[in-house]
This record gives sequence, C-alpha cells and structure tokens, in this order.
Amino acid sequence: MSQHDPAKGNNVGSTQPEGGGEACDSSLMDQGVSSTSTTWSPYRSTLETSFETMDLDQLPAKSNGSPVYQSPINKRNSSTMAVHQLDTFQPLGIQADQPPPLPQPNHYRLRTLSIRHYQRFPGNNLFFCHGRLMTNKFIWAFLFALFMFLTPCILFAVFTCPWLWLEVHPAVCFVFGYLFLLCFVSMLKTAWSDPGILPRYLYLHTRPNTTDPNAFGQPFEQTTIMTPIKQVMIKDEPVILKYCDTCCIYRPPRSSHCRQCNNCVENEDHHCIWLNNCVGKRNYRSFFAFIVSACLLALYILAFEVAQLVVLYQNQPLPFWLVLRHAPVSFLLVLVSVVLLIPVGSLTCYHCFLVLRGVTTHEQIRANIALRPLESQLFRFDHPWVNFVYALCRPRPKSYLARRKFLQERELPSTSTA
Repeated sequence: MSQHDPAKGNNVGSTQPEGGGEACDSSLMDQGVSSTSTTWSPYRSTLETSFETMDLDQLPAKSNGSPVYQSPINKRNSSTMAVHQLDTFQPLGIQADQPPPLPQPNHYRLRTLSIRHYQRFPGNNLFFCHGRLMTNKFIWAFLFALFMFLTPCILFAVFTCPWLWLEVHPAVCFVFGYLFLLCFVSMLKTAWSDPGILPRYLYLHTRPNTTDPNAFGQPFEQTTIMTPIKQVMIKDEPVILKYCDTCCIYRPPRSSHCRQCNNCVENEDHHCIWLNNCVGKRNYRSFFAFIVSACLLALYILAFEVAQLVVLYQNQPLPFWLVLRHAPVSFLLVLVSVVLLIPVGSLTCYHCFLVLRGVTTHEQIRANIALRPLESQLFRFDHPWVNFVYALCRPRPKSYLARRKFLQERELPSTSTA
C-alpha cells in the first residue's frame, strides 16, 4: 500500500517510474502492452490520426536524451495532399518490420573476416593484382587506345630506329625510348590508380528499403528526406556542400559524382573513356604528363619520319611516289602521327589553359554554359604560374580506400543465461 509524503508531494512506494507518462508508455510498449496515454510516440500506430491533423514540428523527445525525430515529408496544401495514415509513418531509418534498435556501438565486438575491402567495393570498378590496381569495368575503349598507342611506336622502333642509329645518331633512339617509357608509364598509372574516390556512407540520411529484392524503391513520400544544409567558408564566401544520395556523403568543394564509375571523386576533372578511369586529385599529374609526353612523342615520330622520306628522296633520283613505295611504313606513320596529333595536341593545349587558370574541366564547362568562360573562380590563385605549380607539384594525397584491408563486422557479445 502506498504512503503519501507531503514534503515531496508524491506517493512513497508507488510503482510509477520517474519521467511521467512518457517513460511509462515506452516501457509498456517494450512489453507489448497498449497504453491510453495521450503522449504521442513515433513508434505508436494510430489509425484515426493523419498527417493533416498532426503537428509534426512539436514531436516530444525521448527520455534517454536522443534527438527528436523529424518528419521526412514537407508540408503541402491540404486540398491536394492525400491522407496518409499514421501507421505508414516510420521514424528516420526504421522500417515497419524492423526489429528494435541494437545496443550502442561500444557494446559491439569487431570480428575480422577473410574478405578484403576491394572484393565488396560497391562502385563500377575492377580490381586486379589483389586490389593494388583498379580500373573501370568497361575496358574496350582503353584497349583500343592502348592499341593505337603501341602500334605506331613498335613500327617506328622496328623500321625507322635502325636507320636512325646508322645514318643519324644513336642518341635519337634513346630519346625515343625515354619518351615512350614516360608516356606508357603515365598512361598506365592514370588508368590503373585511384583518382581520389571518397569513402561512402558517412552521413546516412537515407536508407533504402532492402526487404523486398524485387522492389525498385520506396514511395516518394518515404524516400525524399530533406538533408541538412552544410556550408564552409572559403575566402570569406559561403560554399554549400552538396549531398550525394548514392554515396551518402557531403561532397567536398570541387568534387563530383561520376556516373560511369558510380563514385564520388575528389577534385574530379573529368572521366576519360580512353583511359577507362576518372581523372581527379590523385592522378591528374600523371594524366597531364601522359598527354604532354604523347604530344611530344607524336611530334618526334612525325619529324623523323618526314626526315627519312626527304633523305631517301634526295639520295635516290626517283620520283617521290617511288620513294613512298620503298618506305611505305614511314609514310603510314606520317599519316597516323598527324591523325593522332590533332586531338592529343588540342587536348594538351586545353589542359595547359585550365592549369594556368586554376580550374577543372567541370568548372570550365559550367562557366561556358553560363556564358562566362573567363570568370574568376573561387579556388584559383592570383598568378597563373602559382596555379600551375599547385596543380602539378603538390604532394600526392593518400587513398581513402583501404582496399587491401580485411573487412570487419560487428557482433554482439555472447550473454550467458542463468
């Protein structure tokens, strides 16, 4: 029997817990007992109440100090809004048939698996050499680019380098070998390295419904969640960080999501289909070295092939078309060099312009669309050579992807029952 304490104003020995009706309701609901309290809980299902009559901005906080749940549905005109029963509303990240929340992370134990991170990577990437190298899954364009690069170089080394070694100087062949190795290594490094892929699932504002494997997704009212706006100050100007719904992160400034690779890349310049990889912060220097060395290599081959044809024409009293019959490979390499030099040289000049301005390809395209191609960008320096040094001479950052580390999963500690 309870006793009344007039000093405290409550019944001594009463079974009512501290915290009022809300704590009582939550404890009753954990035991599966219905409550008649009028305090609304986001876990309670009431068929008579709808979103049109509920004030979602005044949701009560839980007694354990967790934040108040906010509605993912924007307020609409009541004349056009369909009546959504309360039993269809679920708190953020909680499904109707989902079990109760698990304990806090400090109650977990980490168990190391025998599977490495690259074997479960969600992007459209292909890993080889046990995760040390990576590229995109669509490799046909890269194979064609590799064929167009290796074929002229092999023909020049087989048919023209012996003549240059004997008739001109052996140093010409060594210079060609250096340009070839520089271009080839830069090509492979750009195509098979991490361009700066950002880690995923850092801000889980949305969680897809995976209970039905045949479903395409949830209704619009359940998936459209207004993510909080975040911004940073750069040169005393606010820059809004965009939220990526695929990677579930706030992208840093100058970063974008690549649809071909299905990854968010830091400082992404563009996606190169010929190298089958994105060009970003970690591989832009090797990409710039590749296009510059490829342009120089095409000029080198073109110059010495023309020189060989001219020398053969001067040494033999034959018409020029007969000289071409005596050296058909040289004439073919002249045509191939001209065809490859036009796009590669144009691309090299364009990226020299971008580097001196301190902008990326995405930023320049947006400026061209806005009809302001020479607009001053926020991330550039005052002098063009400072932009050049910053883009090409800064240290290469480490990869965010722990590709070769083993996966770890959380498991609850085993509890012994009495």
